Amino acid sequence: MSECVSILVVDDDQMMLDFAVRALTSLGYACLVSQDTDEALRVLDADPSIRAVIIDMRLGTGQSGMHMAQQALGIRPELGVLLTSGDHGALKVARQHLPHGVRVLPKPYRLRDLAAHLSHLI
Repeated sequence: MSECVSILVVDDDQMMLDFAVRALTSLGYACLVSQDTDEALRVLDADPSIRAVIIDMRLGTGQSGMHMAQQALGIRPELGVLLTSGDHGALKVARQHLPHGVRVLPKPYRLRDLAAHLSHLI
């Protein structure tokens, strides 16, 4: 990768955030993190270097990753969006209602799967 691409990771699980940061850093990406959608949307709006966002489908605060994805695309239509979840039933339903270009990655995910999805988004 010739330029440093920034990715915003939104997850309420600190272990998943830590894993995602390690994985993304090892792939050469710069990372920003948030545990709630309101903060994440403020960060996204303020930082034009963010090229993609990885969002957990269900955040513990009752916030919806799908709703955040729609809001993020409203702010930045060119943004790459990857939704993740350990609830495979929720992912199956989400796939039927995804905005164009949004990808889905089941948890737990492997580094190579994350890299493959990001290569399509960025």
